[in-house]
Amino acid sequence: MNEAMVSSRQRPAALIDRISDTAYCAAALARRIRIPARWAPLLLTSPALVLLAVFVLMPVIVVAALSLFDYDLLAGTTSYVGLGNYRSSLSNGQLQQGIWHTLLYWLLTVPSIVGLGLAIAVAINTLTHGRSLWRTAYFLPAAATLAAMSVVWTWMFYPTTGVIDSTLGRLTGATDWLDSTALALPAVAIVGSWQGIGSSMIMCLAGLNNVNPDLLEAARLDRAGAWARLWHVTLPALGPALVFSIVVATRNSLSVFDQIQVMTQGGPVQSSATLSFLMWQRAITFSDIGGGSVISLTLLGLVLAATVIQLRSFGRRWESAGSR
Repeated sequence: MNEAMVSSRQRPAALIDRISDTAYCAAALARRIRIPARWAPLLLTSPALVLLAVFVLMPVIVVAALSLFDYDLLAGTTSYVGLGNYRSSLSNGQLQQGIWHTLLYWLLTVPSIVGLGLAIAVAINTLTHGRSLWRTAYFLPAAATLAAMSVVWTWMFYPTTGVIDSTLGRLTGATDWLDSTALALPAVAIVGSWQGIGSSMIMCLAGLNNVNPDLLEAARLDRAGAWARLWHVTLPALGPALVFSIVVATRNSLSVFDQIQVMTQGGPVQSSATLSFLMWQRAITFSDIGGGSVISLTLLGLVLAATVIQLRSFGRRWESAGSR
């Protein structure tokens, strides 16, 4: 029994010796190969670069190539049309409408997601009891399946007998949301905002942990009110979290598809058809691979442009303010 205990104690030491010998051999091999210092970062990041090329760059190249061809799935024929798919997408007006609906959905969702997420995070952070309960309650929509929740919201927006028409509709006169060309997209935006607030709240709560309590205490000693402490101390420290929350919310809003497919199917009269829905409609429903590729590239360009603009305009300034 004692011998078994001694051998079990010696195993970790033997394992450490083997790891040390392996590291020593690897270091000796590296010295013998004499890799130039300028190539070391490239070699260390090469696995990530390979994955990036295979799963990100190659699909984009394939989609760009498909946009130049007219591919008939039924006949199995392919013909080169050049910029013909781009001209047809611009001429029928659907692409412009899809861009406008996508940007309108972004305007309806991102401010509410980030603003309400921040407000709820600040409110939860001030609680002394029940933080976990409220944090879980507000995060549940983000963890739920959006397609399934969209079915529930469709029942809530049901004409006349739905919860929305029975309550808010009687007060404001706004009824039959999903069948209205003016209210269908705002109805979908309500669902998107409801689902995204939880993620924004969690990011802001994580950022609140970086707030220096000494600065808050100094502000209290200087007789700064709650609003002054929030504006001059808390919000600057939340810069990185807010930037990340805005970028993620923008990406999700510009690529919205699930709730539109379930709740409105792009209607009525294509009034809620965003770029993601049009891409699916053209490529899957109409078997227009080239046209769907054009819309896909347009959506990619829109997401990249929005992200770059946000990072260039206020992202760096907010991140630097949070790192001070």
